[in-house]
Amino acid sequence: MAPSFRRPRPTPLLIVITLIILTVLYTISKHQYQLKNLLSYSTRPLWDSNSGPQEVITHFYGDGLKIDEHICDIHGWSTRPSTESVKVLDAVLMSNELDLLEIRMHELDSVVDYFLILESNATFTGLPKETFFANNRARFSKFEDKIVYNFLPGAALRPGQSPWDVEAHTRNTMTMLIRSHLSTTGLQNTPNMVIMSDLDEIPARHTVDLLKSCEFGQSIHLQLRDFLYSFEWFIGFTSWRASVHMWNDNSYYRHSKSGERILADAGWHCSYCFRTIPEYAIKMKGFSHADRIAGRVNLLDPKRIQDTICRGKDIFGMLPEAYSYVDLLSQMSLKPGKSAVGLPRYLIEKSENFRFLLPGGCIREQGSPS
Repeated sequence: MAPSFRRPRPTPLLIVITLIILTVLYTISKHQYQLKNLLSYSTRPLWDSNSGPQEVITHFYGDGLKIDEHICDIHGWSTRPSTESVKVLDAVLMSNELDLLEIRMHELDSVVDYFLILESNATFTGLPKETFFANNRARFSKFEDKIVYNFLPGAALRPGQSPWDVEAHTRNTMTMLIRSHLSTTGLQNTPNMVIMSDLDEIPARHTVDLLKSCEFGQSIHLQLRDFLYSFEWFIGFTSWRASVHMWNDNSYYRHSKSGERILADAGWHCSYCFRTIPEYAIKMKGFSHADRIAGRVNLLDPKRIQDTICRGKDIFGMLPEAYSYVDLLSQMSLKPGKSAVGLPRYLIEKSENFRFLLPGGCIREQGSPS
């Protein structure tokens, strides 16, 4: 009779090792975005450098200062010919930032000729959303004669289509809207200055007035004071993507680098500055970096969002995107600011309505955005 062979029974140690390996593999697969962020962002100062504009132009400004030949000259520019009538267009993509749009329009009203607003009924990730501006247009009736509004129908993402594709298409549509407006109004052959910035990137009125009065060249970036959640959490002067362009036949609406020159301290970037908790969820699920959620539905928990806002921590639990360890460490431990000096004037004038954007106002409303 042939001898029978039995497979050796696994030892307890082998079982434990196998379980550990499976657990590690499961954790890596479930949290691969976060692990990639930890590895990439924690070592970024070692292998990367800031790709933003490097030629910072000193910005001269004082209350009541008249912009004349002297002011243009100390910036290194000449004044525009007195006969030249520059039209200023402020072009933004609308998501759900009604409060910031109100502050922005009041800040820029005296220096902007047209507010171009492009809005969709879907997010960049293809999720259906409310047309916030269209549904609340009466709130901005004061600016009605300056508003140029366009609706862009949205849809769910097609196979192989990414949120970045949708964002690019949306910005291309804004290019078409600008060209159409200039053609319709007969302004295509006149000097036109276009502000290209996300809605939460607000240039200061005096910045636009300066650029309208002086020959700054074809384009220039705007260095903005970077804030998180409100004007309580100051990050630094890290925001550079906002820019101003003298429009020509080759111009297109962009949110990318167009040159090396950037005007210092030119306005404010208030990132994730919403009145209600649901607005945070809309933003987190709807913008091009929505993959940062990566299945972690707990990130959308209202209590967690509220706690994150009041502690000044990253909404996705990620490390800051910094290019030096000094900046990385400082941005990881933001300190709440007490100053409300040098902010948009309308914000201070209507502070009772915008308390959530000022120091000490971190508690958010739980209701739906309005």
